[in-house]
Amino acid sequence: MPAAIDHGARKIALAEIAADLVATGGADAATVRAVATAAGFSTKAVTHYFSDKRALMLLTYRHAALSSQARSVAAQLENVADLAALLHPLLPIDPKSERNWRVWFSFWGLAIADPEFAAEQRLRVREFVDRIAECLAADPRFAHLAEQQHPAIASAVLASLIGIVTQAIFDPAAWPPASQVQAVNEMLTRIANHAAYEGER
Repeated sequence: MPAAIDHGARKIALAEIAADLVATGGADAATVRAVATAAGFSTKAVTHYFSDKRALMLLTYRHAALSSQARSVAAQLENVADLAALLHPLLPIDPKSERNWRVWFSFWGLAIADPEFAAEQRLRVREFVDRIAECLAADPRFAHLAEQQHPAIASAVLASLIGIVTQAIFDPAAWPPASQVQAVNEMLTRIANHAAYEGER
């Protein structure tokens, strides 16, 4: 009797391959044929899971985003009230994290012209802003922050993170891992000090 195929796992495996292709060659490199070749499958086998390249790209984007989210959540298992523990695993200081960011950057161009990709982009950003806001509420360093400030500060934290990551991806010599971590830590210290100052006024 032939072994049962885990179709969900196979789709994820194909998304992993597509993510690697996107990270090294951009979205145009991840054709159905290229993914099939890299996976050792026929093109027909890949189209069994993805009706077209667009469907493949959408799952690839989601998989990269959820993979990054899982890394960040796992780092918080011991201390869910540590905002630094949420952010540090997202820095492109290892191949997997860097690949996920390259995939995300590649999809910006697609999201500009495609409403579904744009909606996916908004969803992932809003989810992560909400997660940052939850950490702000729990992390004692930010206890002086008023609750109504959390969403705006969370958005600013994400914007700063993206700025650090963008520079690290495109100018890695100037942004080694230690500099990335330091930049995040200094950003959080500035927010905490400002919160403390505001609380004393």
